Amino acid sequence: MTDSMINQSVLMLDGWSGKLTWDLYLEALSVDVGHRYTKAAMLRHDRIKDAWGHAKERCRGSDEVSTKPPEIALMDTRNKELEERVKRLTRENNRLLEQFVRWAHNASRRGMSLEDLERPLPYVKTKELS
Repeated sequence: MTDSMINQSVLMLDGWSGKLTWDLYLEALSVDVGHRYTKAAMLRHDRIKDAWGHAKERCRGSDEVSTKPPEIALMDTRNKELEERVKRLTRENNRLLEQFVRWAHNASRRGMSLEDLERPLPYVKTKELS
């Protein structure tokens, strides 16, 4: 599964409303990406697993019927989707910051300096296609 497909999968979960089951989600995702995945394949990716857990929690008891005008209901839905995306991205960012701190600590324990860590990646000349 590519990063793009993982991103598409978590974005779908960010905007999910109503009943959420693996069967419903995987069917909707297969329509969106054109490929059928299994629950086991999805759960191998931490970002998807985390987004699933939060979407499942959010969708519990959300079968209420709205009495708002359709335009307002649509704006509310979009707003909730964006709020969930911000929450998910904040969680992912915090995880990456924790990982960075761990890597920096381990690198300094092995004698690497800030200059070593800031050194640019080596340039690799690739073969041009004609």
